[in-house]
Amino acid sequence: MNYALSRFLSTPNRRFFSAFSLSLSCVFHLLFLALFSNTFAQEFDLSSSLPVESSNLATRTYYDGAETLGRVGHEAILRRDILHQIKKFAHMRYLEEIEKIPEEEREKVRKDYKEGILNQFLNSEQLFSQVLDSHIRSLLFYNDYVISRPKDQVEEQTQQLEKEFDKKVLPELLSTFNCKNVRELEKYFENEIQSDFMQEKRIFMQQTLGELWMSYNLGEEDFEPTLSDLKRYYDVHLEQYRVEDQARWQGMTVYYDRGRSIDEARRKIAHMGNAVQSAPQKDQEAMFAQVCRIDSEDSFATEGGYRDWTTRGVLGSKQIEEAIFNPELPIGALSRILEDDNSLTILRVVGREFERTKSFPEVQEQVREELIEERTEAMKKKYEERLSERFKVEIYAITPEERERYFHSAQREETSATGRAAVY
Repeated sequence: MNYALSRFLSTPNRRFFSAFSLSLSCVFHLLFLALFSNTFAQEFDLSSSLPVESSNLATRTYYDGAETLGRVGHEAILRRDILHQIKKFAHMRYLEEIEKIPEEEREKVRKDYKEGILNQFLNSEQLFSQVLDSHIRSLLFYNDYVISRPKDQVEEQTQQLEKEFDKKVLPELLSTFNCKNVRELEKYFENEIQSDFMQEKRIFMQQTLGELWMSYNLGEEDFEPTLSDLKRYYDVHLEQYRVEDQARWQGMTVYYDRGRSIDEARRKIAHMGNAVQSAPQKDQEAMFAQVCRIDSEDSFATEGGYRDWTTRGVLGSKQIEEAIFNPELPIGALSRILEDDNSLTILRVVGREFERTKSFPEVQEQVREELIEERTEAMKKKYEERLSERFKVEIYAITPEERERYFHSAQREETSATGRAAVY
């Protein structure tokens, strides 16, 4: 038995549950929302297609009557589990999108907007297949975990994990959905997400136990790259550590085509600039932000005029771009008044970097993380391949074409990927 496995089987399993020292974003979002934010958010253009007619996948012919979509070893693939995850993805997207609508207009469009997003997500066969594929992988890991461990240990660790869920995940869910207690949260899932909170907990338990089991089998915490490994990786991937010209800056703007002459606009912005200049040098950044919040007229005023790292070619104003990348404008100094088509702007550069390749010492920790991630992904792929050879994956509620395209069915053996005999 390998060292990682022996530690996993030890009692108490302190390291098995150490992952729960992470926040919700590192555990809950890792398992559910990361895929949504990175993939699905780019797939759907909600602004041009709401609302969508209600004709979702839950009523498509080849899903009718098929509550069980298939099996992974001893674990059933339940249609309601797939739909639950899609509904939650849709609801989280709805919460993001509704915030972009002016507050006074939200109530008028809330119902149609929510239904439109939900139906759009449910109508995507590609999304359904992606979630199903991810769920199958998760069940592979969980199935291997259950079969590889004695029943009493599975029960004990499941109970421990439930306590961790109630202690660390549940409060985050209550806060996210603005619920006071579990009863309110259950009603929220039923009424707002149109699903079941107990499904959320059960899926979380399966996915987390499977992910932790996979991590221990990979022994990822035992791998520590040497300095030579890191330097070799850095040299091979040198291009990705090259940075373009970029700058962080503040800007204050006054418009002169809104019933105001250019001379009036110039007097106003000059007064704003003088207010900043009159402050001591060490206080000018704070003063600039204060003046912006009170008098600046662009969309960044409430943020103190701050802009995040900006690269060449992304700004609509050539004058502003030339100013922020002009080495003759010192960092922290105010620019002259910059005149554009209908506005006047004063800016100050907070930070500036010109094109270069970051040195190895600068990115050593980043390289380490990337190398460990690359190694882990390669080991994870091999682990999945071993599992697919040992556990039969059956999908019998989708078309033969989809089955051939997305899933690999193999004969199940009576041993787990760890080599342990099955425990029933």
